Amino acid sequence: MTEERPLSTGDIARLLHVTPVAVLHWIRAGKLPAYRVPGGHYRIARAECRKFLADNQIPVTFDAPQPRRVLVVDDEATVREAVEAALQAKGCDVSLAKDGRQALRAIRQERFDLIFLDILLPSLGGSSVLKSIKRREPEAVVVLITGYPHHEETLAALEYGPAMLLRKPIKLEDIDTVLEIVFKE
Repeated sequence: MTEERPLSTGDIARLLHVTPVAVLHWIRAGKLPAYRVPGGHYRIARAECRKFLADNQIPVTFDAPQPRRVLVVDDEATVREAVEAALQAKGCDVSLAKDGRQALRAIRQERFDLIFLDILLPSLGGSSVLKSIKRREPEAVVVLITGYPHHEETLAALEYGPAMLLRKPIKLEDIDTVLEIVFKE
């Protein structure tokens, strides 16, 4: 195990299958010692994290980090497959959904670190899907994708607080930027 790279709140949240907000509560309560980096984000030394895990009898190892889980929701197969390939090239574990109903089923079955969500979907629009996601998991990170940024469905979805909005056609550098911002890597 390497000691040089400290852990972020997101790293610990993924490791323990909790939300980053739970990790922040532990830090603010003094249960998990952390320090702030210039950008204001917290970092936790691996030794401190190990001690926290031992003190709270939480069995976990750092040796094999889980790949980031990403859901891609789009009714266009070519978009789904292109985004999937780009994410897999970055080491992400990707699930696909072709409509809002499939997306909600997937979200009920597992937790995702990031969701790319098309706005104009058949049967259940993107704003309804986003509303359901945020009701279920308020801290979910959702990136809206659309070719119609001024469509009423897009404007309705923006009310539910997505992390970002990407315009179609999506470029590979757009996906890289999203991963850098969301995962701070």
